[in-house]
Amino acid sequence: MRTNRLLSALAMAVSTLAFAIAATPSRAADDRGIVKGVVSDDKGQPVVGAFVKLKNVQKRLTILVISQPGGAFTAGDLPAGQWTVQGVGGNFQSDVSAPVAVAAGATASQNISLAKARGPLLPPAWPKRIPEAEQDKLPKDLPPGPHRELVEARCSVCHTVDRIIAYRPERPEWEHTLARMRMRIVSAGQPDVTEAEKNQIVDYLTTAMPPIQPYDPNSRLPTKLLEGKALKYRMVIYDLPDDFDEPHDVALDPQGNAWIAEHVGMRLGRFDPRTLEWSQRPLPAGTAPPNRQGLGNAQIDPRGVLWVTDGPNARWISYDTKTDTPTIFAWPKVLAGGAGANSMAVAPSGKIYATGANRSIREFDPATGQFRSYDSPSANGKQLPGAYGVAVDGDGAVWWAEDAADKMARLDPKTEKVEEYKIPFDGRAFPRRMNVDANGDIWVGLWMAGRLMKIDHKTREMKIFTPPSQSGGNYSVVVDKKQNFVWVSEHQVDKIARFDPKTEEWTEYPLPDAESDPRRVEIDPTNPNRVFYSGDTAGRLGFIEVLP
Repeated sequence: MRTNRLLSALAMAVSTLAFAIAATPSRAADDRGIVKGVVSDDKGQPVVGAFVKLKNVQKRLTILVISQPGGAFTAGDLPAGQWTVQGVGGNFQSDVSAPVAVAAGATASQNISLAKARGPLLPPAWPKRIPEAEQDKLPKDLPPGPHRELVEARCSVCHTVDRIIAYRPERPEWEHTLARMRMRIVSAGQPDVTEAEKNQIVDYLTTAMPPIQPYDPNSRLPTKLLEGKALKYRMVIYDLPDDFDEPHDVALDPQGNAWIAEHVGMRLGRFDPRTLEWSQRPLPAGTAPPNRQGLGNAQIDPRGVLWVTDGPNARWISYDTKTDTPTIFAWPKVLAGGAGANSMAVAPSGKIYATGANRSIREFDPATGQFRSYDSPSANGKQLPGAYGVAVDGDGAVWWAEDAADKMARLDPKTEKVEEYKIPFDGRAFPRRMNVDANGDIWVGLWMAGRLMKIDHKTREMKIFTPPSQSGGNYSVVVDKKQNFVWVSEHQVDKIARFDPKTEEWTEYPLPDAESDPRRVEIDPTNPNRVFYSGDTAGRLGFIEVLP
């Protein structure tokens, strides 16, 4: 018995050391500092399972840790500088502390008292929008106001007005949204909005569709204190210098660096989780006007080559992340739908697949430089089936989500046959992103259903799983092929969830700030306990680390 206890203790020590090595930055240990303290309630009693948020405005960093037994918290690996601290737990929170000086190699102290009542919680919803469940109650016409007719005439060309009515951001977001819409207007060959019309449109939208409630960064943190496995995590968040870079997708290179292709501009961004530093790489500009440049969603192959679509310039780009070398591939004019795509996947064969044109899967063979496109069987009707997430299964078949039709499409590259499968869900499922596990099976996020779906790649049987959070908006999926965990971004409730297929156990990890807009999730290849996410409209990216 004594020998077994010694072996167990040794195994735990080795496991802890291995995690520490994987999670420790490459720079010297004394380059960082620590903040420790105790979280207590208004009566001085310790609080377990509370959120502790540390922010460094100068470095654009937010660190989240959870209070442990005795109310103790430890936030380590902090770059030297000034950090504010706030605690949130149950129905209470603390004030934001005065800046705490963190010195390299030193430990600072900051206790927290949860004595202040929290504000109202935000219901599950797309960031800055009326919840989906309430949109049926909204008026069908734009509210009265100056320039209403102009907005209806210019903005309802591409989409219905109910989409405008449900959106409730501040003025800067309206201005950015209109700028993005003008890109699409010009791309569609329609006359652009004048500067005078731009100001009139934004004035109307800001006045007629005000925000739902004043922004509170804590309004999505749950009131129930965390417990069990959910206690053992920390998060590191970086706010991008430009709020409107739109880091929709994050991709990891073989060294564990996070890359994004900025939806606005012709740049790649890189975040080093060891140094916590951000840098940008400009790409060669195309023929589109400077204010019309914008990249698609990036994917990185096992060699460290990043692939991204460039719709405005009718091309695909590969970028060697080791040598910072781009290569341009012109999109064939004979293929319909343009070069833009929603999602990409790299097949074991080396071929690149991407969804596009609301109906197609595109194939590119880097060895031959040849593009091909395969349409969905449902693409013949007026209502296009959609084409969103994509993944390659264990037999080499390519699956993609037909979000508008609630179907899954499957291409057999050998026979070039495309088949469709109806998702077995009563109501709108709205499949989004997907990924493949070690067995070759497909896992799909069902955004509107708030579910997770598995597709057996041999039998094509579909099975649906329900997470604890209702209306979570399960968006992107990634599978830890070493530990067999399935990770999901819960887009509408600002959480990252982990699902264990063996036990069907869920663990949900809340993000520090409301409306972080978590989209794609990706696992660090150098550390399976570190999962990155991208926050699109929030202009941020970050990672969660599961602690031993």
